[in-house]
Amino acid sequence: MCGVLLLATLLNYMDRQALPQTATELKARYDLGDARYGWVEGAFSWAFAGGSVLFGLLADRVGPRRLYPVVLIGWSAAGLATPLLADPAVTAWLEGPDDAPGAGPFRWLVLCRLLLGLFEAGHWPCALLTARHVLSPKDRPLGNGLLQSGATAGAVLIPVYVLVLGRLGGGWEVVFWTVGAVGLLWVPLWLAVVRPGDLPAGRSAAGADPGSAGPGGRDLARMLVALAVVVTGLNVSWQFLRAWLPKYLEESRGFTREAAAGIMIGYYLAADVGCLLSGALVRWGVGRGAGVHAARVGGFALFAAVVTTAAVVPLVGGGWAAAGLLVLAGAGILGLHPYYYALVQELPGRSVGTFGGILAAVGWVVLAGFQVAIGAHIEATRSYAAGLVIVGLAPLLGLAALVILWPRPAATTG
Repeated sequence: MCGVLLLATLLNYMDRQALPQTATELKARYDLGDARYGWVEGAFSWAFAGGSVLFGLLADRVGPRRLYPVVLIGWSAAGLATPLLADPAVTAWLEGPDDAPGAGPFRWLVLCRLLLGLFEAGHWPCALLTARHVLSPKDRPLGNGLLQSGATAGAVLIPVYVLVLGRLGGGWEVVFWTVGAVGLLWVPLWLAVVRPGDLPAGRSAAGADPGSAGPGGRDLARMLVALAVVVTGLNVSWQFLRAWLPKYLEESRGFTREAAAGIMIGYYLAADVGCLLSGALVRWGVGRGAGVHAARVGGFALFAAVVTTAAVVPLVGGGWAAAGLLVLAGAGILGLHPYYYALVQELPGRSVGTFGGILAAVGWVVLAGFQVAIGAHIEATRSYAAGLVIVGLAPLLGLAALVILWPRPAATTG
């Protein structure tokens, strides 16, 4: 079951990262400038916010076994449709005689990313509910790390895949078609591995969960505020680098496409190591007498400190020193995610999907505005410095929120 979850996360990120890995080529062919690219990423973020609430509510009511196939089919179809932006017969419907060049392909791409963001949002409530059902509180950070590591596996594979396809003569369109098609093959695998009865359906799942009651009242409100600050900081840091780092390396720092792909592979491999170490760190701390929550907060502080290396990048200029700092920051950012997921899983069991969806929506709405603003800023200044400083410092706000707002461990399940 956990292996199938990891594979779903891998496919989620391969579909998502297909665009950043081909964005420089699309910029040249279809007038996809930085401001337009910022709007495309903003559209994805707004849709992800709406999908987080929608599918969070549905996951609590119908359960992940039936909902998961729907979201996989939805985001795979969006990926399969993306290459139609190269078809003038399709994009002509989306542009007028007075539009700037490339308006039709740009609008088709926005539409496809809206659908991709909407359905990809459904992956996380389904995955978190499944993991919550099968893992104990002390094992959840490590289990969540394994789940999240699928993201880095997908992100490592996609630049290699793009390069290999290019050497074989395949265009950027083939990237989207093939990744989308593989996503459709995941659905029968899920239905074969997870049989009816393996996961309780809907709200009945909480009845068998000892943590289903969870906190309430003022404690719950404080936890939700703290988690909203945490997820917003993580979203801004991780998603900025996910979307902009390939362009930054090629267009701002002058790396070749092959060198940039190699750096991206190193970045995501380091992120994977950070993701797995963060969960192992909690198990190590608990094994030496620390409380579960204290071990989580201590680990969060350590990895947030690692992320600050991104803020130093503008001071060292370009070259391999900057690339090394960004690789280190990637390990820190993704290492923070398992802690966030484990904290969300401490919320009342009957509403984990709903609360998780609302929290994700908060983070993605903020991110949408940030992506649009940073795209305009980069196009106007040709500088990524402001974005990199924000990346490095944003998780510290989440750490402060946890320290100040989170109730004492006795008020939680864990």
